[in-house]
Amino acid sequence: MARFSKVFKLSGNQSTFDFVDIDLSKDTRLYLDPYAIQIRDDEWSAKCGDHIRSFFVEVLSALREENDYRVVHLLSQLHEPNETFLGQSRGKPSGRGWGNDKAAMLVDALRNSRAFNTGLISDISEAEIFIRGVGPDMISDLTTNILRGLLAEYTAQQCDLHKVTVHPTNALGPVWSPARRDWEAQALVLPRHAQRPILLVPKFSVRFRLSLDSQEFYNKHMIEFLRSEYLQAGGALVETLKSKKKVVYKYKVEEKHPLIKDDLAAFAAKHPEILELYKTLKGAAGPLASEDIDRFFNERGYALLLANALAGIPTGNKDATRYHDHALAICTFLFYPHLITPVKEAELHEGRKRLDIRFSNSAEGGFFHKMIVSNQTRAMSVPVECKNYQKQIANPELDQLSGRFGHQRGFFGLLLCRSMDDRKAIIKRCRDTANDHRGYMLVLEDADLVAMLGCVAEGRRGEISTFLDARFAEITN
Repeated sequence: MARFSKVFKLSGNQSTFDFVDIDLSKDTRLYLDPYAIQIRDDEWSAKCGDHIRSFFVEVLSALREENDYRVVHLLSQLHEPNETFLGQSRGKPSGRGWGNDKAAMLVDALRNSRAFNTGLISDISEAEIFIRGVGPDMISDLTTNILRGLLAEYTAQQCDLHKVTVHPTNALGPVWSPARRDWEAQALVLPRHAQRPILLVPKFSVRFRLSLDSQEFYNKHMIEFLRSEYLQAGGALVETLKSKKKVVYKYKVEEKHPLIKDDLAAFAAKHPEILELYKTLKGAAGPLASEDIDRFFNERGYALLLANALAGIPTGNKDATRYHDHALAICTFLFYPHLITPVKEAELHEGRKRLDIRFSNSAEGGFFHKMIVSNQTRAMSVPVECKNYQKQIANPELDQLSGRFGHQRGFFGLLLCRSMDDRKAIIKRCRDTANDHRGYMLVLEDADLVAMLGCVAEGRRGEISTFLDARFAEITN
């Protein structure tokens, strides 16, 4: 198995990477899911949502205006996206995606669909439900093409973070520009393997099956709704059991209403509340966990390995990079999917080396969600400073972190250090900073990280939020 991490000699595993650790010898059976992306509020997903919506609006507008030239132009830049190594093919990635035939098929299917002609469809993610011949692989491939530029930026950032060499490439074609509402040429810089460019994909944006699935909507929502209607109305489909209980069998409803995508569109148009309920339920499912992607991953055991490895890193400038890299791995392991898309902001040496990381805050509950919604913190992103000092953390280090705060990013951050010689004094400084309205800082030492890793090792991951709540209370009460 030629995992990206193994080929490029990265330490860690799927739980410590923000991206899908793809197998470069074959496709991983995952889909890039547009609905899973569009329902998120983090910065990267918001940009992706703008790209996806703007492209599909242009396609639908051109179809309604019968502007065939515009339709062909928009679809002409779609290609078979082998570079993500995601999809259904077995063996070497073969690119089941786009070509002239599939683009033409999509155009005809859209034009002839009830969903398009009634104005029901407005989003790519709904196409698998309502458009004949459109399946999850096609939706995933289409989304990959539209997001090519953003995925390339994300890949470059992750490669910078993990010290992976990148190269200029022109092999992937132009990228979609929402501002221009058109494709534009753009230089991409990506890692390569076997002379082929690689696009990394955030693991929070993939699913084993698309969130919006026609078979699922048909079976669990449309058919069940119709069974209830037939039961209430009475009639030929209602049968009476020996116990006098009246029932409508599912198979009889399916015989009367087979899965036809135009009929799904008619049902959704008549009962929009059922479609919205379905979408709400799918959105609440949340992203895949690392152990979902890597079925052989032992989260509890790996938490102990991370804690033991942390204890084995000496303090001091010589091992600063080693500590920084390990601290990043621990943060990703502990705080995903609340904190995502880590980006290296600066690496300064100045005699002590510093690695500043900024995470996007995508939390939908728990401690980090409180940091988003609080008027005092408004932490859409979370800066993390790592200090492998032998000496005491003092005002300059705290001021350095508070200098990262701002109205666009928020006023909350983490400072990771090996130990606090005078914990009460540091908490007092953090409390003073908060009282002066300069931001909120949590200083976490090794013992704090080990305590949270212990929660995972003992099957109590949910208590991480409680632990952070207690630390935050120390600087605010």
